Amino acid sequence: MAAADPNVSLFVRPLGAVEKNPTALKLILGAKLRELRLAAGLDPVDVDSRLGFSRSKTSRIELGRHGCKSADALALLRLYGVDGEECIAEFLHLVDQSRRTDWWHSFSDVLSDFLTPLVALEGAAERIRTYEPFYVPGLLQTPAYTRAVVQAGPGQLLAHDVMRRVDLRQERQRQLDQPDAPRLWAVIDESVLLRAVGGPDVMRAQLEHLVKMMERPRVTLQIAPLDVTAAVGVGTGVTCLRFALSDLKDAVYIEHLTDSTFTQKPQVVEEYRNMLDRLGACALTPAESLAVLRERLLAC
Repeated sequence: MAAADPNVSLFVRPLGAVEKNPTALKLILGAKLRELRLAAGLDPVDVDSRLGFSRSKTSRIELGRHGCKSADALALLRLYGVDGEECIAEFLHLVDQSRRTDWWHSFSDVLSDFLTPLVALEGAAERIRTYEPFYVPGLLQTPAYTRAVVQAGPGQLLAHDVMRRVDLRQERQRQLDQPDAPRLWAVIDESVLLRAVGGPDVMRAQLEHLVKMMERPRVTLQIAPLDVTAAVGVGTGVTCLRFALSDLKDAVYIEHLTDSTFTQKPQVVEEYRNMLDRLGACALTPAESLAVLRERLLAC
């Protein structure tokens, strides 16, 4: 098997926001180990056997589902012919970074399983594209608006649980304040502006917040008139995550009534990306959308 060039990094640098995201790092490290294994002409069963791993451990590591220990990573790199000390040191440093606790773990009491993949990776994205047919997108909601949305949801929640969900959404929004924050491109259905979620005062404050957020250079907001959304055929909320690094595949999050779908399958991601392209092309421009928001504010 051919040894890796000891003078070349195994990764495309810089990693940017990805390096601060343990979930994203696990996926990148797993993908890199899979690439090295294939180059070495080995299959996962061979690796498990040679290194004394439990069954399917190699596959779980490559999928980013199993936290890779430094000792395991070193054994894998040696097996795959990586002998450059700088490469190995860099890899093991990222392994250590990937074993940190994600910020969202502190919200595990209120974070649903189906939302976790989106929350875990959105901060590492280069671009977040989202369409919402019923509510203002979560990353653009005010605390009062979020509280009203949560309280209107299924089931009776204690006040503490409602506030925890509001805090979680606010924490997600803080990622947009980072120097390497994702670019947010959001399209909302025109009907969202007509729903006085939480009452007139809450809705007015929410509209004012949208106007303010549109001043940010990394935020783009468009409003899709009713005839546009009917023509494009979007029936549910969709969020696409685009990553700058080729080692991390783009993803799509699709909302359903009681759960969601999160996938990185290229054909599915491409289908929804094309749909968002069509929607954005037909929606009002950001300038036209800003004018509509201001008109709506005057009507409140």
